[in-house]
Amino acid sequence: MKREFSGLAVVDGISTGKVRIIDCSCPEYEIRKIDDCDRELGRFVRALKTYCENTRKQIEFIKKTLGTNESSILNSHIKMTHDLALQSELISIISNGMCAEEATAQVCDMYINRFLNADVEFVRQLAVDVMDVKLGVLNLLLGIEEPDVEHMENDTIIVAKQLTPSIIARLDRKHTKGIVVEFGSPNSHGAILVKAMNIPAITEAVNIASLLKDGETVTIDGGTGKIYAE
Repeated sequence: MKREFSGLAVVDGISTGKVRIIDCSCPEYEIRKIDDCDRELGRFVRALKTYCENTRKQIEFIKKTLGTNESSILNSHIKMTHDLALQSELISIISNGMCAEEATAQVCDMYINRFLNADVEFVRQLAVDVMDVKLGVLNLLLGIEEPDVEHMENDTIIVAKQLTPSIIARLDRKHTKGIVVEFGSPNSHGAILVKAMNIPAITEAVNIASLLKDGETVTIDGGTGKIYAE
């Protein structure tokens, strides 16, 4: 018997494929008291530098394949890492003995909550961009590989709680036939990238990452926000 789920339409189009659940959750880490603060600060700076280098590569790829306007979305992530207030806060708490992972999480979460409570939608959408930076830096600090979205099987429907712009930028566009997420605005930076890729997409599909399973066949209608599982 077919099951039907609903979300918000993002990109029009009907696609059928196999579900691939993508886990983009925040990685776990140990909160440690730091004795050598200079060494820990150097560790953080190296991770931040690598994050910016990786992001610049993504920017060039998006610029070549989608356009300059779309690539500017990821450029805003680099600008965030260069924000003097953010840098000052991070340097201060790491210098006072907090490990780089907890410092990154705390400061980014502070900005995320501040943006989410804003009255203007555009500002609220910046919370996802900060989350993107947070996850990228944490993964580098912990030596965790980013979710593999560059290699998909034919006719894949990606399902996730949320996809950040940097993950969307790395998508295997040839084999990704649709995207369904639980959280995200139809006008977010991630949605802008998906629209440029012309991949049928749906957002605000409540608990969809728990309701569907890897390998399950689904049909999505990006024009109506409907998901049909066989």
